[in-house]
Amino acid sequence: MMNLSRLLFIFLLLTYSILISAQERLEVGVKLDDTDLPMPWNGGFNAPQFSNIDLNRDGITDLISFNRQGDILRTYIHLPASGRWQLDWEYAHIFPPIVDWVLILDYNHDGVEDLFTSSSSTGVPGITVYQGSYQNDQWTFTKLFDRGKEYLQAPSGGSGLTNLYASWDDIPAISDIDGDGDYDVLAFEPGGSYITYFYNQSVENGWNTDSLRFDVKDVCWGKVLENQLSEEMYLSDNPDMCSDGHYQGGEVITPRHSGSTVMAFDQDLDGDQDALVGDISSKRLTFLHNGLDINNAWMTEQDAHYPSQDTAVLLPYFVGAFSVQLDDDPELELLAAVNSKSLSEDRHSDWRYDDDPAGGPLTYQLTEKGFLQNYMIDLGTHSRPAIGDISGDGLPDIVVGGFRFDEGTLTRWPSLWLFINDGTATQPNFHSVSMDYLGMSQFATVPNYEFAPAFGDIDGNGTMDLLVGEQAGILFFYKNNALPGQAANFETFVYPYMNITVGVASTPQVADINGDGLGDLIVGERTGNADVNGRCSNLNYFQNMGSVGNAIFNPDLTVTPNTQCYGRVLFDIVVGLPQYSAPCVVLTDDQLVLMTGNDLGKLELYGDLKNGITGAITKLDGGYGNLDFGNRSAPALADLNADGKYELIVGNQRGGLELFGTEIAAGTVGTENPVIVQEKPYTLFRISENVWAVNWKDGKSGEVVLVDIQGRILFQHNSAQTDLTINLEDKAAGMYFVQMRQEGRSWVEKIVN
Repeated sequence: MMNLSRLLFIFLLLTYSILISAQERLEVGVKLDDTDLPMPWNGGFNAPQFSNIDLNRDGITDLISFNRQGDILRTYIHLPASGRWQLDWEYAHIFPPIVDWVLILDYNHDGVEDLFTSSSSTGVPGITVYQGSYQNDQWTFTKLFDRGKEYLQAPSGGSGLTNLYASWDDIPAISDIDGDGDYDVLAFEPGGSYITYFYNQSVENGWNTDSLRFDVKDVCWGKVLENQLSEEMYLSDNPDMCSDGHYQGGEVITPRHSGSTVMAFDQDLDGDQDALVGDISSKRLTFLHNGLDINNAWMTEQDAHYPSQDTAVLLPYFVGAFSVQLDDDPELELLAAVNSKSLSEDRHSDWRYDDDPAGGPLTYQLTEKGFLQNYMIDLGTHSRPAIGDISGDGLPDIVVGGFRFDEGTLTRWPSLWLFINDGTATQPNFHSVSMDYLGMSQFATVPNYEFAPAFGDIDGNGTMDLLVGEQAGILFFYKNNALPGQAANFETFVYPYMNITVGVASTPQVADINGDGLGDLIVGERTGNADVNGRCSNLNYFQNMGSVGNAIFNPDLTVTPNTQCYGRVLFDIVVGLPQYSAPCVVLTDDQLVLMTGNDLGKLELYGDLKNGITGAITKLDGGYGNLDFGNRSAPALADLNADGKYELIVGNQRGGLELFGTEIAAGTVGTENPVIVQEKPYTLFRISENVWAVNWKDGKSGEVVLVDIQGRILFQHNSAQTDLTINLEDKAAGMYFVQMRQEGRSWVEKIVN
C-alpha cells in the first residue's frame, strides 16, 4: 500500500502541473521620463555584442544582441524606412548555446549566416563554429568539427595540431584579411601582446571559399605590440619586424596581460584591412592604420582616442567594436560597447557611431549613447523587483532595487526605482516617477547596495510595510502609517531592523508561514548555510513572535523556531560559489508557494512552506517555465491584469526586467487570523520612572519577555508567580517591548524608559 506521504507528493505534483507550463511573454506599456519605451521588458544590457543576420529571410538585414553578462541573446527585426528596431522573441530559440562572444557571418557564401563563438564550454580557449541552414521556413545551426574537434585547429609548430587560440575574454576579428574571399582570423596570442594572423587556406587548397582550414601566417600582424601603460600601441619602425617597444623610446616591455578585442575593417577604403583594438584596462578604442597593402600589414599610424575627429569612445572598461548595418544606407555603422561583466558602464553600455554621408573614408560621428538600451528598463546592475500598491488606488505598482556603476570613489550608486501603474485593473500601464525612491542613494557612502525590496503586512494590522535587503545582509524597515486604500506613508527607516542579519546580500520576503496571522520573514542570501550534516539551505526563517500591531523577531537563527536551514532549499551550484537566493512568496488558491531565483539565472518553485520551519519543502519545479535570465534571477509575482492568475516580473544581473504571464492561480487572503482577546489576562503598569509591574489575573501566571527595539531579548521570566516587576534602571532610554504569553496566546506592549 502506498504510504500517505507518497500519495500527498503525487497529489501536489498533479495539482501544480498547470503551474509549470511554458510561460508567455507579455507586452505592457512603460514610460520612462514621460517617453514610451519600445521594448521595456528586454532585460537590460551589460557587456552587449552585436551582429547582423536576416532572421525572417525577407532580404532585409536584422540584428542580434548578445550579452556576455549571463550569455543572453536577443533578436531584433529591422523596420525599413522608419529606422526602428522591433524586439522579436520568436527567433531567440533557434540559436545554440553561446558563451562569451559571438560573431555572425556567412563564411561559406551559401546565403545563410553562420555563427562563430567561444569554445570555452569545452574547456579549450578557441573558436567553435555553427553552420547555419534555412529550409522549409526553419533555421538550424549545426556544430562543425575540425578534424574531430569541436573547435578550430591550427598547426602546433611541429607536425601536430592545436586549438586556434582565442582567449575566452577576448573578441577576435573574423574577416577576409587577404581579400581572397575566405574568412581569416585575427586573435591575440596567450600573452595578450601580439596579434596572431591565422589565414584560411580554403582558396589556396582549391576548396573554393566554403571551408575553414587555418595556418599561422604572422605572429605579430601589423607588427604592433600592446602598451601596458596606455591606450597607445607600440608601433614598429620596420615592416618586417615585430615591435619590441623601442620604437617610441620606451624600454623593452614585459608580456601584456590577456584581455583584448580586435575588429578589422577598411577605414580608408584602400583595399587593405585596418583595425580597432580595445583593451581590458582601457576606456577607449585604438585605431591602427595599415600602411602597406592587402597582403602585408604594417601599422604606421594610430589614433588612441578614436574617433579623434568627433567624440572619442570613452566607456569604462574594456571596449569592443562591432561593424553592423543599422539603417537603410549601404555604409556600415560602428557600435562601441563595454566588454566587461562587472564594474563597468552599465546604463549606457554601447555607443553608436554613423559614417559621415559625404563619402570617402569612413568618418564616424557619435549619434547615440545607449543604442537599444534607451528603449528598455535598465537600472544598471542587479535588478530586484517588488510589487505593491504604493499609490493607494488598488492597482499594483513596481519598486525595483539596483545600482549603477560610477568611476568615482564610490563605484556603486544604489537606488530604488518606482513605477506607478496608471492603467486600469485589466490593462496595466506603468510610468517611472522616481529613480531614487525614498532617497536610498544616500546610503552609497556606507557603502550599501544590492537593494532588495519586499512588501508585506509585517505586523498584521492591514497595512503594507516595506523591507529592503542590502549588501551587508541587514534589513531596512519602513513602517507604513497609511490606512488601506490610501497612498503609502512610510515612516523614517529603521536600520538595522530587529538586528537581523544573514551575512551578505539579504533578500527578504514577508509571509505568514506558520498561519498565526502575523508576517514572518524568509530571507535569502549570497552564500547559504550549513548544519552538522553539511549544506542545508540558501534561505533563512525568522518567526514573528509579536502580536497584531507589534512585530517582534529574535535575530538569533540558532533559536527555534528560527532556522538558517529553511526548507532545505539548495541550488545546483558548486559549493563555495555565490548562490544569491531571491525568494518570492505568494498565496495561490489553496496554499502559499515560494518561487526563488539564484545565481544561475533560473527559477525554482516550492510548496508546503509550513514544513520548511522544521524540514524540507516540496519542490514543484526545479526549472520553472524553462526560463533563463542569465545570472541572479529575482522574481516578483502579482496579478497585474485581474485575470485571476499571477504575472511574473524577473530582475537579473544585467539590471533589466522581463515580464511573463503564468498559470499560477492568484489566491485571496485565507490564512488563519491571530487569536485576538479583548480582555487581557494581565495588567501592565508603571511603578516608578524606570520600573514596571505585570500582574496576572485569575491566579494564572504566564511568560514575560522584554525585548529591545533591535529584537534582542533582555529579560525572560516564566514561573507560577503572578506578580512580576521589570526594572529598566540599568537600561538605556528608549522604547522596549514586553511580550506576555499564556496558554498559546501572546500580547505585546510598548513601554518607554
